[in-house]
Amino acid sequence: MPDPNPCTPEEQRALSRGPSGSSFVPGLVHELRNFIFGISGSLDAMQARLGHLEEAARYHAVMRDSLERLDGFLDELADYGDPGPQARAGASLEMLLREAVELHRPRAAQAGVELRLELPDRLPPVRADEQALCRAFSGLIGLALRGQGRGGRVTLAAAAGIREDRPVISGWVDSPGLELPGVDLSRLFEPFYYRASGFGRLALPVARRVLENHGGSLAAARNPGGGVRLAFTLPAP
Repeated sequence: MPDPNPCTPEEQRALSRGPSGSSFVPGLVHELRNFIFGISGSLDAMQARLGHLEEAARYHAVMRDSLERLDGFLDELADYGDPGPQARAGASLEMLLREAVELHRPRAAQAGVELRLELPDRLPPVRADEQALCRAFSGLIGLALRGQGRGGRVTLAAAAGIREDRPVISGWVDSPGLELPGVDLSRLFEPFYYRASGFGRLALPVARRVLENHGGSLAAARNPGGGVRLAFTLPAP
């Protein structure tokens, strides 16, 4: 009996043989968290027994830092691979933006960078998954703070307006000191493209996905005066 769906060898190789990301990624994240839990427990035991040794404490700090970074990456992987259903409700965008800024305020102060939030007297409310949207803006601010020397400035601004006859909220994150030499900004939001040390490998792709899931957009461009501008939009009611 002939195959009702004949495929060439090339087509067969192109077919997916694995589960979809929405079913595979949560299981992968769960298993990796089990490994992290086991390693973390062993580190706790090692510290309790050998913590008085200066050399052992040094290695313990390095391994603990690596585990924390891995745990943060798993958070990003879970968000990117399976964002899950978003609980949309009326939300104050102003409060979300202020929360995202305040999360980075201590880091900015320590680095001697001015972190500014420029908003009009009032922004219209939005229907949003507040937690996801706050994480998205936090990721943008985290990138903007990179490369800022002491005395630098990062600005997050937003305002309501009209675009293509529809009400929108548009804004940007300006980072004058972030040059990103050799980086193709059209690819900045691709997973694992931007691989700066200490910055989440999926933070920017997750931020774009969250904004697009809310009916908005996210793009990057170089400022004429130097640095990078991350511009976003969100639909307004």
